[in-house]
Amino acid sequence: MRLVRLALRHFRNYPALSLEPAPGFNYLFGPNGAGKTNLLEAIHFLTRLRSFRRASRRGMIEEGQLGMYLRGEFRREEGAAAGVTLEAAVQDHERKYRVNGKEEGDLLSYLDQVHTAVFFPESLQIVKEGPALRRAFFDRALAAENPAHLAAAREYNRLLAERNRLLKGGANSDILAVWDRRFLKSAARIVARRQRYLGSLRGHLALLECSLASALGRRIEVEYTAEGTGLSGETWEHLAGGEEDPEAAAEAVLAQSAARAAAEERRRGVTQWGPHLDDFRIRLGTRRARDAASQGEQRLLTLALVMAAAGSFRAARGEEPIILLDDLSSELDERCRGDVLGHLAATGAQVFITSTEAPGSRAGGAGAGRFHIEKGILSAR
Repeated sequence: MRLVRLALRHFRNYPALSLEPAPGFNYLFGPNGAGKTNLLEAIHFLTRLRSFRRASRRGMIEEGQLGMYLRGEFRREEGAAAGVTLEAAVQDHERKYRVNGKEEGDLLSYLDQVHTAVFFPESLQIVKEGPALRRAFFDRALAAENPAHLAAAREYNRLLAERNRLLKGGANSDILAVWDRRFLKSAARIVARRQRYLGSLRGHLALLECSLASALGRRIEVEYTAEGTGLSGETWEHLAGGEEDPEAAAEAVLAQSAARAAAEERRRGVTQWGPHLDDFRIRLGTRRARDAASQGEQRLLTLALVMAAAGSFRAARGEEPIILLDDLSSELDERCRGDVLGHLAATGAQVFITSTEAPGSRAGGAGAGRFHIEKGILSAR
């Protein structure tokens, strides 16, 4: 999928903007604070209906204005007639989202139209920080390929909240037993889908290791650890991965966890098991990346995860996500940047890259888009 035309009104520091990007590489360059990241955020919000910077909708509206409007025209391949137009209008507490001019009430349907993969400086927290950010990264990537996972995750969170309410209220064992049958199946479904997705992702990480071998030098390993079973350090592959029916195997393991945790749950009034407690441990070579990798290696490793997720999406859905790379050059030497850009060029994806420096005359090939941004004003170069 490619963005062919973008229009903004009252988004961040853009009172009005019109952009017609190139189908391949697009370089957005200019001084700090010019609005380069804001433009990536606009593309991401239009396609995902959230900010990758965790900003509120109100926070993205231009100062002094009451609302914002975004419109994007997308094509599935260069020159193809098939495409989609997305519109997002936000004013106070009112939000309207349109697909091809028709208001879309089904947000899952809207979110399944166009997909983006984003890397920005805070993405390193996937590697450096706690398991919640890693679960969010992998679950969003999985939901992009399989929208049913988003609905399943919402159902799981709803059941989890209700189970915690029952535990806190001192519900008797019979009531909990009825509720737990649904909760177990929902939890096992999440675990099994994560296992399958990780299998696909590992294949794409292996391909990336060939492209980035000179920069990384060590193998990337991702393990799905079953922290939510009370068996700290065990992997789901070891516990349930060898079974013909991984969902049934996960359900059996989780049922044992529920039995072990029952007394402690009643004492604390909160669920002590389930995939909301699991982790994806990321290693570079034999050591955990958060402890052993340098800042530059963590940056390259995070980029590899983002690109592997994009590759898995391409294999599953038969189309490219739009790639958004904010401040790519920071802490990566010229060789590393060349490896990353070479891999992306080979995929044929549309890529947007921000930088404070103007790209070289050969960067991105002859058809690359080069746009200078300063004080919210964009000009093609």
